[in-house]
Amino acid sequence: MKAGCGMAIITLNEVKEYARIDIDEDDQLLETIIVSAEEYLKNATGKEYPETDETGSKINYALEKIYLQLLAAYWYEKRTPAGGVGEDFSFMTKSLMLQLQNK
Repeated sequence: MKAGCGMAIITLNEVKEYARIDIDEDDQLLETIIVSAEEYLKNATGKEYPETDETGSKINYALEKIYLQLLAAYWYEKRTPAGGVGEDFSFMTKSLMLQLQNK
């Protein structure tokens, strides 16, 4: 991809490894969660995440990956018909989101 184009920041395998999911039956659900988590990040930060910078160098999204893995694992584990984000998740990720918004 060229600079300015969006990309997938995390992969299905990265999320499954992070969340210690060793079944394949939920892969479609996890893919949906990943897309939703990346959209959430873009909306929350107001930023795009290109694969490379203006010079063509690959951009390292380490902090974003951690945030997205946390969010995806949380959404996967805490599936409910309705309800808010738990306090444990809100407290844990508030600082990360602030850093990503100001990056």
